[in-house]
Amino acid sequence: MITTSDPKQQSGNSHNGYITAPTLIVSVLTHLLVDGSLNKYDAARKLGDWSLHSTISSLANTYGVTIKRVPEKVSHARQPIARYSITERHRRHARAVLAKLEQRKRSSTLES
Repeated sequence: MITTSDPKQQSGNSHNGYITAPTLIVSVLTHLLVDGSLNKYDAARKLGDWSLHSTISSLANTYGVTIKRVPEKVSHARQPIARYSITERHRRHARAVLAKLEQRKRSSTLES
């Protein structure tokens, strides 16, 4: 999650005063569509998303992307964590959302 007072960055989704940057949402959605799945440790290491559960919440609640959650036991965690993925059945909608987000990102870059 990124906190910011910059109005350009605040075009993302707000959760308890924090802003999920649109570029982070695009990165996570792209990873789920291309590479298959993520857990919170993968997201932190590969994408710099330290609050994956919030990004997933944004994808599900704001954009209507259906995310599959599977409990996963990780050796250094006391309790199972969630591994997130998009099922084949829901990939078409997820790709459409990604296309819209990327188009919005491009148009806002051109306006700057």
